[in-house]
Amino acid sequence: MLSAVEQPISRFLSIPPEIREQIYRLILQPDANRHYMEIDYTYYDFKAALVLFRLNRQIYLESRKIFRDLNVSVKIETPWPEAQHHVALEGHVPMLVTGRRTRLFTGHSLNVTIDAPEVPMENGEEQGFVVLLDDLEKFTQMWFYSSLSHGGLNPQLRLTLDLRDPNPSQDEEKRVTKALQRKLLLPFGVVKSLRSVVVTGDPKPFDSIERELRELQAIPPHSPEHCLREATRLKHEGNTELNAGHYTEALRLYKAAWHAIHVVIAGRKRHIHADHFFNRQLREAPYENKNGQAERLVLRVQLVANTCQVYLKLHEYEECAYWGTRSIDMLRVAMGWDERQDVLPEDEAVLGFPAADQMGKIYYRTALAKKELGERGEARQLLKVAAVYLPRDEMVQKAIGECALRLG
Repeated sequence: MLSAVEQPISRFLSIPPEIREQIYRLILQPDANRHYMEIDYTYYDFKAALVLFRLNRQIYLESRKIFRDLNVSVKIETPWPEAQHHVALEGHVPMLVTGRRTRLFTGHSLNVTIDAPEVPMENGEEQGFVVLLDDLEKFTQMWFYSSLSHGGLNPQLRLTLDLRDPNPSQDEEKRVTKALQRKLLLPFGVVKSLRSVVVTGDPKPFDSIERELRELQAIPPHSPEHCLREATRLKHEGNTELNAGHYTEALRLYKAAWHAIHVVIAGRKRHIHADHFFNRQLREAPYENKNGQAERLVLRVQLVANTCQVYLKLHEYEECAYWGTRSIDMLRVAMGWDERQDVLPEDEAVLGFPAADQMGKIYYRTALAKKELGERGEARQLLKVAAVYLPRDEMVQKAIGECALRLG
């Protein structure tokens, strides 16, 4: 038994300091405190990890330094209240601080201000949120997509990047290391054609990093033709892997092909960006005089059909049915059909569609998945439409026969 005056000896503090630091890093790193929700949305909760701060003074001082090194934050301020929702929903960017608490937050290493000097705003309309440096590239990529979707956006905007030392020592001058400045500033290189960019701070940003940032911003985005060519290349590589039985690699390449044409897949959510960017007459081979949006749509349908095929091979029938049904429902909505309507297969099949044969394959493969899931009535209806798209496809006719026998 310990006497009233005896105190337990901390075995943890007897561990060598470099080992304690490794333990702090494991506990306090962002990924260890990131929680996952549905369709790839995440959030941070450091409550359990920050119990370290309450153990004793030595552990507090040691772990606080590691926490600050690992969890560098960025405060973003804009005049538009919808910006936060858009960044979180479309960009899947988790936020540390939002709303009124943002104004009181002082632990950030970079202050980002985005405004439109020629657009009058009333005082007090500023909106803000705080993100981790680990997620800053998600934010800037979301901005890149927004600029492609809304071509007149960036020329009206002013960007101010203000570096700061969030934890200055009284005995030392303020500092943000060169390596950290690169991580904080260069992600904004994907943001193009702004009205103006101001790079400032205390400490002053390195001239070489500011120059590199401006050089990156001056590089124009890839043309729609380049994006289409790259997506087609990745699709063909995915087809090769599919035919070789390398299904996981095929899915990876198909996902990269989607990304090449600015369609981001996050879990079961698909974000389609840059419609305005693609909606133009193309000039480069092999798409001369074709419409970019139409060419992208054909590629999208091909990728869905191939992805459904992979999921069938993997026996992941729910995934096949989900992605196939999603595309079918989108086509039905575009044609103005209510889901409660009974539409004849001959009317549902849009034979004038540029990728009609691929659409037929989506109906067929979705039907196979539905059949495996026990949804045989739905499978039969889909097969009837597939037969209109693919009247000479023996596999479709065989599936119709098998489905009819089971239902009979």
